[in-house]
Amino acid sequence: SINFGVGYGTESGLSYQAGIKQDNFLGMGSTISLNGTRNDYGTSINLGYTEPYFTKDGVSLGGNIFYEDYDNSKNNSVASYKRQAYGVNSTLGFPVNEYNSYFLGLGYTQDLIKNARREFNRELYVQSMKFPIDNDLNVYKKIKANDFDFSFGWNYNSLNRGFLPTEGTLTSISGRITTPGSDNKYYKVSIDFKNYLPVNREHKWVISTKANIAYANGFSGKELPFYQTYTAGGIGSLRGFAYGAIGPKAIYLGKDNNGNIGFNSVNRDIVGGNAMASATLELITPTPFVSEKYQHNVRTSLFVDAATVLNTKWKTNPVVNDIQYNYSSLENFKDYKRFRASTGIAFQWNSPIGPLVFSYAKPIKKYQGDEIEQFQFSIGGS
Repeated sequence: SINFGVGYGTESGLSYQAGIKQDNFLGMGSTISLNGTRNDYGTSINLGYTEPYFTKDGVSLGGNIFYEDYDNSKNNSVASYKRQAYGVNSTLGFPVNEYNSYFLGLGYTQDLIKNARREFNRELYVQSMKFPIDNDLNVYKKIKANDFDFSFGWNYNSLNRGFLPTEGTLTSISGRITTPGSDNKYYKVSIDFKNYLPVNREHKWVISTKANIAYANGFSGKELPFYQTYTAGGIGSLRGFAYGAIGPKAIYLGKDNNGNIGFNSVNRDIVGGNAMASATLELITPTPFVSEKYQHNVRTSLFVDAATVLNTKWKTNPVVNDIQYNYSSLENFKDYKRFRASTGIAFQWNSPIGPLVFSYAKPIKKYQGDEIEQFQFSIGGS
C-alpha cells in the first residue's frame, strides 16, 4: 500500500508525509515499510521491518533504520540547535498473556549537533564529554557522539479499542540506557498510565485519567545530553501552553553589569529538564449534533491538565570554568511545586484525511514569562 498525507498544526506547522508498506513480504508474513515526514522542524526517514511471528511462541522481531534532520530554530520557546542523527534499532517483543507483553531492544545512534549556543547547562555536558570549547565563540563548534543502547519495556493493555477507547487501562514502563562502547553515558525511564471508566452503560459519558512520570540522568561522570531533556506544553502534554514552552530556562554566555563574561544572560528560552511529571483528568461527553452512527469516530471532552519539568541537579551557587555563580535570584528549577495547570475543552475526529484534534484551554496556574497558546490544533493525514 502507498499513502500520502498533508497536515498542519500549531506545534509542527505544515507537514508532509509519504509512505509505502508491503504486508506478507516475500510470502513470509512479515511487513516492510518506508516512511518519510517533513515539517517546520526538519525531515525524518524510516525503513522498518516487522516479523510478527518470529517464533512459534508468538515472539515478534522488529527493526528499523532511520535518519533525522532536526532544527528547532523556528520554535521561539526553546533554546535552538540543529541535530542530525542516523541509526538502527532491533526489538524483540514477548507476549505474556492477553493483556501483558514486554520487549527488549538494542540500538545504535550517531548524533551530530550544530549551532548550539553556549549555555550553562550545555556547558556542563560539553565539559563532562571533554569536547573542545573555543572561548572566542559563543557557540559550540561541533558535538558528535556515537552511542549504543539497550532498551526495555513492559505493557499492560486492556483498552476496548485502539482509537478513542471508552473502557480499560493502558500502562507502560519503558527505559533506555547506553552500553559500554558509547560516547555518552546516560539512562532514561518513564511510566505512562491511562484509564477510561464509563459512567453509563452506553459509554457515552466516560471519565479518563492520564499520568506520566519520566526521569533521565548521566552516569560515570558524564552529564545527560542536552538534546535528551524533557519539556512540556502543547496538545500532547499541557494544553493552553505553547509547544515545549515549559521547563528550566536557558542561562546563556554573556556580560554582566560589570562587563565580565560568563553565564549571566538569563533568557526565556527553554533548555528542558531531566525529570517531568504530567497528569490529566478528562470528562468525555456525547458530541452534540453528531448522529449515533458516527459517535465512535468523534470525541468531545472537558479536561484539566497539569505538568512540571525539573532540573533535579540545579544548584544556586554552581561552579563552572572555575567561576562561582550566584543564581539565588532565579526561580528554583528543581522545585516540583512550580507546576502549571490549565482547563478547557477538546474535540477529536478520526476523519478520512487522518486524526483531527482541536483544543481550547485557559491556564489556571502559570508564571511570569510563560508562553500561552489557548487555541491549539493538529490536522494530519495519510
